[in-house]
Amino acid sequence: MKTLTLYDILNRTKFNGGSLHLKHYLLRKKRLGLLFYKETLSTLPFEQPFEIYYYATKGTIEYQHAFPVPINDYKPWMKKKNVHDLLPFFQSYYETSNSPDDQYFQNLSHFKAERFVWFYQNEV
Repeated sequence: MKTLTLYDILNRTKFNGGSLHLKHYLLRKKRLGLLFYKETLSTLPFEQPFEIYYYATKGTIEYQHAFPVPINDYKPWMKKKNVHDLLPFFQSYYETSNSPDDQYFQNLSHFKAERFVWFYQNEV
């Protein structure tokens, strides 16, 4: 996705409740797996850009640092842990038939939420 700041989100969406309410909302959506971001919101400066991903819309070609896997697909994957089995999820999310290099999948971390598991590049 594109980078945003907390300030951008407040201003673009006309979010009601102020910055604390926004942070609480974003944390709740992340715990569900509907959103993903790597940053710790409690210490994130209001003007610092960060990448935020939404499960239902693809990331842009500019940033392909995270993708979701439905929790029901993640459980069988855990038995095999074959990183190449993640390719269809990457391709579906980014609507591409291209494959990143093998190193991309070898260096992924993951964040397990209630509905989705987000695989992401920790070092970008």
